[in-house]
Amino acid sequence: MTDAYDPNNKEHQKLKAEIEIGNGLPDVRSTTKCLEALKEAGFEVIWDKDLALDSPLPWYLPLDTSHFSLSSFRLTTAGRFVTRNLVKALEFVKLAPEGSLRVQDFLEKAADGLTVAGKKEIFTPMFFFLAKKPGGGSGGYHSD
Repeated sequence: MTDAYDPNNKEHQKLKAEIEIGNGLPDVRSTTKCLEALKEAGFEVIWDKDLALDSPLPWYLPLDTSHFSLSSFRLTTAGRFVTRNLVKALEFVKLAPEGSLRVQDFLEKAADGLTVAGKKEIFTPMFFFLAKKPGGGSGGYHSD
């Protein structure tokens, strides 16, 4: 989660939960908390940046149902309709396991949550950092 995420905002909480559940993630931490954890573990943070801020295209574009392209048709509203009905039919004739439609539902919710959270800039999958452990030598295994 970015620093724009407000843990007291109900909509932000809902979006975070959708992202976590749909992506099988534990509690997603803020970028600030990640950096704090690195420092607490003894790492020196050399560089950090949300690369989404400089990206020419939004990272969530392939998940956005309002964006159409042939390569991402299955993620559009029409594509989801086709996929949903195909999964429903396959589940009905027992070619897909029971519960497949429920999985489809929470994956769609996750995609929607990611898209909205991306547009609101409260979530980023593009936060990168470079850190080193002081006194760790030139790399490889090091034991203190």
